Amino acid sequence: MTTPPVRTPSRSDLALADLGAELTPVKSLARVDAVTARVVTNVSVIGVLLTGLGAFAAGLPSFGGPARALAIAAVITATLAVASALAAQILTITRHINPANLAQVRAWYRRRIDTRAYPTQAATVLLLISAVTAGTAGAIALTSAHGGQPALTVSQTLDPADGSGATASAGVATVTLTVAVTFRGLTAGQAATIVITTAAASHILASAAVTPAPDGTAASTLTVNRVAAASQVTISVTAGHQHCQATLDAAEGQPALTCAA
Repeated sequence: MTTPPVRTPSRSDLALADLGAELTPVKSLARVDAVTARVVTNVSVIGVLLTGLGAFAAGLPSFGGPARALAIAAVITATLAVASALAAQILTITRHINPANLAQVRAWYRRRIDTRAYPTQAATVLLLISAVTAGTAGAIALTSAHGGQPALTVSQTLDPADGSGATASAGVATVTLTVAVTFRGLTAGQAATIVITTAAASHILASAAVTPAPDGTAASTLTVNRVAAASQVTISVTAGHQHCQATLDAAEGQPALTCAA
Protein backbone atom coordinates (compact mmCIF):
# COMPACT_ATOMS: atom_id res chain seq x y z
CA MET A 1 0.00 0.00 0.00
CA THR A 2 1.50 3.23 -1.13
CA THR A 3 1.19 6.36 0.93
CA PRO A 4 0.05 9.39 -1.05
CA PRO A 5 2.53 12.20 -1.10
CA VAL A 6 2.11 14.76 1.63
CA ARG A 7 0.99 18.08 0.22
CA THR A 8 2.54 21.21 1.56
CA PRO A 9 -0.17 23.28 3.29
CA SER A 10 -1.21 26.22 1.19
CA ARG A 11 -1.70 29.71 2.48
CA SER A 12 -5.47 29.10 2.46
CA ASP A 13 -5.02 25.92 4.54
CA LEU A 14 -3.00 27.82 7.12
CA ALA A 15 -5.61 30.56 7.31
CA LEU A 16 -8.36 27.98 7.89
CA ALA A 17 -6.27 26.32 10.58
CA ASP A 18 -5.92 29.65 12.36
CA LEU A 19 -9.67 30.17 12.17
CA GLY A 20 -10.27 26.68 13.54
CA ALA A 21 -8.11 27.53 16.53
CA GLU A 22 -10.62 30.27 17.39
CA LEU A 23 -13.47 27.75 17.69
CA THR A 24 -12.61 26.68 21.21
CA PRO A 25 -15.05 26.66 24.15
CA VAL A 26 -13.05 29.31 26.00
CA LYS A 27 -13.08 31.72 23.07
CA SER A 28 -16.74 30.97 22.40
CA LEU A 29 -17.61 32.04 25.94
CA ALA A 30 -15.48 35.15 25.48
CA ARG A 31 -17.50 36.01 22.37
CA VAL A 32 -20.72 35.56 24.39
CA ASP A 33 -19.39 38.03 26.98
CA ALA A 34 -18.54 40.52 24.24
CA VAL A 35 -21.99 40.28 22.65
CA THR A 36 -23.89 40.68 25.93
CA ALA A 37 -21.76 43.70 26.87
CA ARG A 38 -22.42 45.19 23.43
CA VAL A 39 -26.19 44.79 23.86
CA VAL A 40 -26.18 46.58 27.22
CA THR A 41 -23.94 49.36 25.90
CA ASN A 42 -25.86 49.97 22.67
CA VAL A 43 -29.37 49.98 24.17
CA SER A 44 -29.09 53.80 24.37
CA VAL A 45 -29.31 53.83 20.57
CA ILE A 46 -33.03 53.10 20.95
CA GLY A 47 -33.54 56.52 22.51
CA VAL A 48 -31.73 58.19 19.62
CA LEU A 49 -33.92 56.37 17.10
CA LEU A 50 -37.09 57.32 19.00
CA THR A 51 -36.21 60.99 18.55
CA GLY A 52 -35.77 60.59 14.80
CA LEU A 53 -31.96 60.51 15.10
CA GLY A 54 -32.13 63.69 17.15
CA ALA A 55 -34.42 65.60 14.78
CA PHE A 56 -36.87 66.45 17.58
CA ALA A 57 -36.94 66.36 21.35
CA ALA A 58 -37.90 63.27 23.32
CA GLY A 59 -41.59 64.13 23.33
CA LEU A 60 -42.84 61.01 21.59
CA PRO A 61 -45.24 60.04 24.41
CA SER A 62 -47.28 63.13 23.50
CA PHE A 63 -47.97 61.60 20.08
CA GLY A 64 -50.89 59.27 19.65
CA GLY A 65 -51.77 56.41 17.35
CA PRO A 66 -49.13 54.18 15.75
CA ALA A 67 -46.16 56.31 16.83
CA ARG A 68 -47.02 55.95 20.51
CA ALA A 69 -47.78 52.22 20.22
CA LEU A 70 -44.48 51.57 18.42
CA ALA A 71 -42.57 53.65 20.96
CA ILE A 72 -44.01 51.58 23.82
CA ALA A 73 -43.16 48.35 21.96
CA ALA A 74 -39.60 49.58 21.37
CA VAL A 75 -39.10 50.32 25.07
CA ILE A 76 -40.50 46.92 26.09
CA THR A 77 -38.34 44.96 23.64
CA ALA A 78 -35.25 46.96 24.59
CA THR A 79 -35.90 46.16 28.25
CA LEU A 80 -36.25 42.46 27.45
CA ALA A 81 -33.02 42.61 25.43
CA VAL A 82 -31.09 44.03 28.37
CA ALA A 83 -32.68 41.49 30.73
CA SER A 84 -31.67 38.62 28.43
CA ALA A 85 -28.12 39.96 28.15
CA LEU A 86 -27.79 40.28 31.92
CA ALA A 87 -29.24 36.78 32.38
CA ALA A 88 -26.52 35.42 30.11
CA GLN A 89 -23.90 37.04 32.34
CA ILE A 90 -25.09 35.41 35.57
CA LEU A 91 -22.17 33.74 37.27
CA THR A 92 -22.58 30.00 37.70
CA ILE A 93 -20.74 27.99 40.33
CA THR A 94 -19.89 24.35 39.73
CA ARG A 95 -18.37 22.25 42.50
CA HIS A 96 -16.74 18.83 42.47
CA ILE A 97 -15.46 18.96 38.91
CA ASN A 98 -12.24 17.13 38.17
CA PRO A 99 -10.12 19.18 35.73
CA ALA A 100 -8.21 16.00 34.83
CA ASN A 101 -11.43 14.30 33.71
CA LEU A 102 -11.80 15.41 30.10
CA ALA A 103 -15.40 14.17 29.91
CA GLN A 104 -16.38 16.36 32.85
CA VAL A 105 -14.54 19.35 31.38
CA ARG A 106 -16.24 18.86 28.02
CA ALA A 107 -19.68 18.57 29.67
CA TRP A 108 -19.04 21.69 31.77
CA TYR A 109 -18.19 23.83 28.74
CA ARG A 110 -21.15 22.42 26.79
CA ARG A 111 -23.56 23.39 29.58
CA ARG A 112 -22.05 26.86 29.91
CA ILE A 113 -22.29 27.52 26.17
CA ASP A 114 -25.87 26.23 25.96
CA THR A 115 -27.14 28.19 28.97
CA ARG A 116 -25.44 31.45 27.94
CA ALA A 117 -25.65 31.35 24.15
CA TYR A 118 -29.45 31.19 23.91
CA PRO A 119 -30.12 34.25 26.12
CA THR A 120 -27.41 36.10 24.22
CA GLN A 121 -29.02 35.23 20.91
CA ALA A 122 -32.41 36.35 22.23
CA ALA A 123 -30.88 39.63 23.44
CA THR A 124 -29.46 40.48 20.02
CA VAL A 125 -32.72 39.62 18.23
CA LEU A 126 -34.77 41.68 20.70
CA LEU A 127 -32.41 44.64 20.35
CA LEU A 128 -32.72 44.44 16.57
CA ILE A 129 -36.53 44.39 16.81
CA SER A 130 -36.44 47.31 19.23
CA ALA A 131 -34.19 49.33 16.91
CA VAL A 132 -36.47 48.77 13.91
CA THR A 133 -39.57 49.58 15.98
CA ALA A 134 -38.03 52.72 17.47
CA GLY A 135 -36.83 53.94 14.09
CA THR A 136 -40.29 53.42 12.62
CA ALA A 137 -41.92 55.30 15.50
CA GLY A 138 -39.52 58.20 15.05
CA ALA A 139 -40.14 58.30 11.31
CA ILE A 140 -43.92 58.32 11.78
CA ALA A 141 -43.64 61.14 14.30
CA LEU A 142 -41.44 63.17 11.95
CA THR A 143 -43.74 62.73 8.96
CA SER A 144 -46.99 63.33 10.85
CA ALA A 145 -49.05 66.29 9.78
CA HIS A 146 -48.69 68.00 13.16
CA GLY A 147 -46.85 67.56 16.41
CA GLY A 148 -48.17 65.97 19.53
CA GLN A 149 -50.71 67.62 21.78
CA PRO A 150 -49.24 70.67 23.52
CA ALA A 151 -48.53 70.41 27.22
CA LEU A 152 -50.47 72.91 29.33
CA THR A 153 -49.81 73.98 32.92
CA VAL A 154 -51.91 76.60 34.70
CA SER A 155 -51.30 78.03 38.16
CA GLN A 156 -53.49 80.46 40.12
CA THR A 157 -52.30 82.76 42.89
CA LEU A 158 -54.73 84.76 45.00
CA ASP A 159 -53.85 88.43 44.80
CA PRO A 160 -52.82 90.03 48.11
CA ALA A 161 -55.41 91.94 50.09
CA ASP A 162 -55.33 95.71 50.30
CA GLY A 163 -55.65 97.78 53.46
CA SER A 164 -59.40 97.24 53.69
CA GLY A 165 -59.07 93.47 53.51
CA ALA A 166 -60.37 93.13 49.94
CA THR A 167 -58.21 91.37 47.41
CA ALA A 168 -59.04 93.73 44.59
CA SER A 169 -60.96 96.88 43.82
CA ALA A 170 -64.67 96.88 44.63
CA GLY A 171 -64.08 94.00 47.02
CA VAL A 172 -63.96 91.38 44.21
CA ALA A 173 -61.49 88.55 44.80
CA THR A 174 -58.92 88.30 42.02
CA VAL A 175 -56.18 85.89 41.06
CA THR A 176 -53.01 85.99 39.01
CA LEU A 177 -52.98 83.34 36.28
CA THR A 178 -49.76 81.84 34.96
CA VAL A 179 -50.22 79.77 31.79
CA ALA A 180 -47.28 77.73 30.46
CA VAL A 181 -47.57 75.89 27.14
CA THR A 182 -44.97 73.59 25.55
CA PHE A 183 -45.20 72.56 21.89
CA ARG A 184 -43.40 69.58 20.37
CA GLY A 185 -42.92 68.27 16.86
CA LEU A 186 -43.13 71.67 15.15
CA THR A 187 -41.49 72.20 11.79
CA ALA A 188 -38.95 74.93 11.10
CA GLY A 189 -40.61 78.34 10.86
CA GLN A 190 -44.00 77.05 12.01
CA ALA A 191 -45.57 79.55 14.40
CA ALA A 192 -47.61 78.52 17.42
CA THR A 193 -50.00 80.93 19.13
CA ILE A 194 -51.55 81.20 22.58
CA VAL A 195 -54.56 83.40 23.30
CA ILE A 196 -56.16 83.84 26.72
CA THR A 197 -59.64 85.37 26.73
CA THR A 198 -62.69 85.57 28.91
CA ALA A 199 -65.22 82.78 28.47
CA ALA A 200 -67.27 84.93 26.09
CA ALA A 201 -64.11 85.46 24.00
CA SER A 202 -64.90 89.16 23.89
CA HIS A 203 -61.87 90.35 25.83
CA ILE A 204 -58.31 89.21 25.15
CA LEU A 205 -56.38 89.02 28.39
CA ALA A 206 -53.02 87.97 26.88
CA SER A 207 -51.56 86.46 23.72
CA ALA A 208 -48.22 85.26 22.38
CA ALA A 209 -46.70 83.71 19.27
CA VAL A 210 -43.61 81.50 19.34
CA THR A 211 -41.46 79.68 16.78
CA PRO A 212 -39.72 76.37 17.41
CA ALA A 213 -36.11 75.69 18.25
CA PRO A 214 -34.10 73.39 15.92
CA ASP A 215 -35.35 70.35 17.88
CA GLY A 216 -38.99 71.22 17.07
CA THR A 217 -39.96 72.41 20.55
CA ALA A 218 -41.32 75.79 21.62
CA ALA A 219 -42.49 77.09 24.97
CA SER A 220 -44.17 80.22 26.24
CA THR A 221 -45.42 81.43 29.61
CA LEU A 222 -48.11 84.10 29.97
CA THR A 223 -49.07 85.85 33.19
CA VAL A 224 -52.40 87.63 33.64
CA ASN A 225 -52.96 89.78 36.72
CA ARG A 226 -56.18 90.76 38.46
CA VAL A 227 -58.51 88.16 36.96
CA ALA A 228 -61.83 87.86 38.77
CA ALA A 229 -61.74 84.59 40.65
CA ALA A 230 -65.35 83.80 39.74
CA SER A 231 -64.85 84.28 35.99
CA GLN A 232 -64.20 81.66 33.33
CA VAL A 233 -61.10 81.94 31.17
CA THR A 234 -60.59 80.31 27.79
CA ILE A 235 -57.10 79.28 26.65
CA SER A 236 -56.76 78.78 22.89
CA VAL A 237 -53.63 77.15 21.47
CA THR A 238 -52.93 76.80 17.75
CA ALA A 239 -49.99 75.02 16.09
CA GLY A 240 -50.16 74.35 12.37
CA HIS A 241 -53.40 72.52 11.58
CA GLN A 242 -54.01 71.70 15.23
CA HIS A 243 -56.25 73.85 17.40
CA CYS A 244 -56.64 73.19 21.13
CA GLN A 245 -58.81 74.86 23.73
CA ALA A 246 -59.26 74.69 27.49
CA THR A 247 -61.70 76.44 29.80
CA LEU A 248 -60.58 77.33 33.28
CA ASP A 249 -62.89 77.77 36.27
CA ALA A 250 -61.51 79.25 39.44
CA ALA A 251 -62.92 76.35 41.46
CA GLU A 252 -61.26 73.71 39.26
CA GLY A 253 -57.72 72.44 39.09
CA GLN A 254 -55.71 71.90 35.93
CA PRO A 255 -57.86 72.31 32.80
CA ALA A 256 -57.64 69.73 30.03
CA LEU A 257 -56.84 70.70 26.45
CA THR A 258 -59.24 69.44 23.80
CA CYS A 259 -57.56 69.34 20.39
CA ALA A 260 -58.82 68.99 16.85
CA ALA A 261 -56.88 68.87 13.61
